[in-house]
Amino acid sequence: MLKQNRQSGFTLLEIIITMSLLALVAAMGTPRLSAALRRRTTQTAVDQFVAAQSLARTTAVRYGRVAQLHINASAASFWVDVDTSGTGVNQRATIWYARNLAQPNFTMTSNRSLLCFDARGLPSTAAPCEAADAQIIFRVLDKADTLNIASLGKVLR
Repeated sequence: MLKQNRQSGFTLLEIIITMSLLALVAAMGTPRLSAALRRRTTQTAVDQFVAAQSLARTTAVRYGRVAQLHINASAASFWVDVDTSGTGVNQRATIWYARNLAQPNFTMTSNRSLLCFDARGLPSTAAPCEAADAQIIFRVLDKADTLNIASLGKVLR
């Protein structure tokens, strides 16, 4: 009787073929995954801006004071502040911390830098405020999301 000595396992050829197939699948899926992540980054930025704009309006209504939404496009950031004195002395406090969206390949452009809302929640153009018809564009490489704000303060996506 002849005794066969057979060990279980994978041959080098089987491992090379498996690794090649995995590399091929990864190479095909990476561009789509990367594009999806860039798209999600811009969508998140838009969502955060909409939340800030909504907070500015509701704060103005709730406290009966002008709330300001500051937009610093060059630094890719925005924040909300309000007059906390209630006397018009212009003692402003930030009620929503500055969202700094700066990251590699991310840009933010805006045609406005300061949006204000009065005690009724309507846009105010009293100095130093700007008209509410703003357009903000959030971009990561080839993916961009545009947010428009109508002259009455309504967000249009």
